[in-house]
Amino acid sequence: MTKRETLKRVRDIIRCLEHQQTLPTDTCSVVAAKKLEMLVKEAPASLVYELSCIHSQLIHSGEDVGTVLNRLKRLLHNEGR
Repeated sequence: MTKRETLKRVRDIIRCLEHQQTLPTDTCSVVAAKKLEMLVKEAPASLVYELSCIHSQLIHSGEDVGTVLNRLKRLLHNEGR
């Protein structure tokens, strides 16, 4: 998978998590965690470490996804997208 495709999927995960902030439901965070897990397996080596750290934080964060959301946005910004 290319870096561009990976960042596109990161944007999808961000949209899902932003949706969760408007509707308090665990479904979005579960879906986002699963998408991140699959993304870690397919992402380019330069992004794997950061994505796996974010995935771990999402799993252990409970309902507080704000920090995870900020880290994903920062990852997009740092990669120039």
